[in-house]
Amino acid sequence: MKRNKIIIASVALSGFISLVLSLWYMSADKKVSLSIIHAKQVSFNTVDEIINFSQLVVTGKPLESENFVTFDERGFTVDAYTITQFKINKVLENKTTYDYKAGDIIKVAEPSYIYDNGIMPGKTKFSINNYQNMDKNHSYLLLLVPDFKYDDLYVISGVNEGKHNIDIPGNDGEKVGVPHGEKNYKFKEELMKKFNIY
Repeated sequence: MKRNKIIIASVALSGFISLVLSLWYMSADKKVSLSIIHAKQVSFNTVDEIINFSQLVVTGKPLESENFVTFDERGFTVDAYTITQFKINKVLENKTTYDYKAGDIIKVAEPSYIYDNGIMPGKTKFSINNYQNMDKNHSYLLLLVPDFKYDDLYVISGVNEGKHNIDIPGNDGEKVGVPHGEKNYKFKEELMKKFNIY
């Protein structure tokens, strides 16, 4: 009788410990830590330079985003970014072969991605040069070039230099800790003036 009670108590205790550990793991696995990748990037000296480099200049709003990470056969990362569906409000310049207009949706590669840490709990968000993904509640001016690998995907010119929140004038807080931060805000002001965005 006493032995049965000990067995029952042991089973109940191990079940309780398993439940606590499972709940802890599920909670810890939802946490996302940030890791900034400092990378050499194309940087422009003037607004005219970035406009001439870009193939598509648009305003619009981000819609849905999805994490996109591919690996080679050895497990090394090949492609890694966030693909964001972007609804065009206005086409300001278009040197592509596509006739884009207001309402069209394009795919934009944002230079950040989330990596699942595997059996270790949690995920890591990697961000190139402290890039912050577009916020669905805001409108943006984007300067883009076609991706060299995927012809239906666009890449932001100069990482942070080619993405500007046009709902918040001046310092929108999205360029904190990025290379050439002051130049980015200067570009934003000049681009908004040049394209008459207010």
